[in-house]
Amino acid sequence: MMRYWGLDVLKCVHCKSFPLEIYVIEKEAQNIDTSTVETPFCKVYCGFLRENIQQGKEYPCRECIKIAIKTAVLYCPSCKHWYPIRDGIVVMLTDNKRKVDRDLDFLRTYSDKIPDFILKEGLPVNLLSKRKED
Repeated sequence: MMRYWGLDVLKCVHCKSFPLEIYVIEKEAQNIDTSTVETPFCKVYCGFLRENIQQGKEYPCRECIKIAIKTAVLYCPSCKHWYPIRDGIVVMLTDNKRKVDRDLDFLRTYSDKIPDFILKEGLPVNLLSKRKED
């Protein structure tokens, strides 16, 4: 299952930019013992707070680790590529390995929960680019 701490290591497959933005569609709280978790858990970037880790700052790592992300979109603001998270699994493939129909279905299914800039300008496919092809 994807967790916010994954954003501490994930880079864009296309342009290698870091960090990626996350837009969570569906998540669930899980009962995990976090009493022995040292904070900050992440080393460089806190995806939960969407900020770089700062020395001496308190972080909500014990809360964050309990959150399982089931459905979401990862987005690279540098090159506009987006990557779906389905059933807790991050699908980060190069453009030539992606399934356009499956990506379009994901965008349509969650269009009310995905930011417009991804729906209209996201790469490698978006809802406007598909309309031009129709």
